[in-house]
Amino acid sequence: MNPENQNNRIEIRDARDFEIMKTPEIIIQEERGAQLLSLLLKAENPEWGETETPIAQETEKYFRENPLDAETLKTIQEFQDAGVDEETLYNLALTYQHPERVEPVFAMMAKHKAHVENPQEVYKKVISTLESFDIHFSSSELATRINEEIELDKKKRMEGLSETKQRIEALIDFFRPSAEATNIKRLCFIPTDPLYKKNSGTAFLAFPGEQIIQSHIDNTLNQDHEFLHGIINPVVSKLEIQLDDQQKLRISSLASEKLKRDYGDNYYSLLCEEFIRVYGQIFSRGERPETYDTFAKKIETIDEGQFQKFLLESDELRLRCQELGINSIEDLREKSKEYYDKFEADQLRDLIFDLYEEYVNRPDRDGINFESFVLENFGRRI
Repeated sequence: MNPENQNNRIEIRDARDFEIMKTPEIIIQEERGAQLLSLLLKAENPEWGETETPIAQETEKYFRENPLDAETLKTIQEFQDAGVDEETLYNLALTYQHPERVEPVFAMMAKHKAHVENPQEVYKKVISTLESFDIHFSSSELATRINEEIELDKKKRMEGLSETKQRIEALIDFFRPSAEATNIKRLCFIPTDPLYKKNSGTAFLAFPGEQIIQSHIDNTLNQDHEFLHGIINPVVSKLEIQLDDQQKLRISSLASEKLKRDYGDNYYSLLCEEFIRVYGQIFSRGERPETYDTFAKKIETIDEGQFQKFLLESDELRLRCQELGINSIEDLREKSKEYYDKFEADQLRDLIFDLYEEYVNRPDRDGINFESFVLENFGRRI
């Protein structure tokens, strides 16, 4: 750490000095604004979101026969042209019928979405578009069909609430976040959006005391991933105060090309994702980070039919393979080292895995939580 950053150090507090986060109230709550936004995005672009399920195909057929009016289409396209990303639109959509959420969303946008010009004007357009569409769409047969899906999902989620609570408590027990830093008193799961891709999810953290998670009912790994954003993001926010510019650049350089293509070069996003992915996909499963040898062995078990199926299902994989002229599983095996070095090698993942190992083996397991451990140990490794 550079000398000029010494004054930026966050005080490392013993976990016995503060209250560990309690299990939040867990509820299942429909968010009409978010569902309406998904419908609008699907109407504007039939390839958006889920495309294979019966209800996704019904939705595509509905909007083919009942297209959006020109003014609504123009508004959606203007959002895209102005760089108003999907995450911002969903945050604004969550204020639909929830006026108490408006100011927190503006505060979030000021901090994380400063590139969005005239946020108040964007907000007004989002809400007026949702209101107009709601009136037009709510009496349709498709609306009834989607509502039926949502009710079934809510019922199933309620039946599995005990298992969900156990998973959340296990995560809290491992990371031991402070109640003050995490500030999640209510955890709200949105019923599965039938138009949202099953392998996608989002955590909405703009609202004080509340975390809202959009994630498929069957994708429990993603549900845990999104919940962990509420624990990990505040840790990274404190960590970034300690890091100097060189360390921040190094974080980006250590991350895999694959991760950077998904999340950009911003060290903050990369750190949040890597901390969560390493825990959820590797460490908690008792596995170790993938090496070239394990990658090569893995692709030896894939046949040509499976490989072509993977290419069809993943635009990202297809683009990566195209860059290296890989069209078959044999091509991938022949260029496995080149592919691994370019896209899969991830020194940031390895560094964070080592931190997790140190964390679970720390001598004073009751005296330091994950936040304090990271603030004390991460900087010297970069």
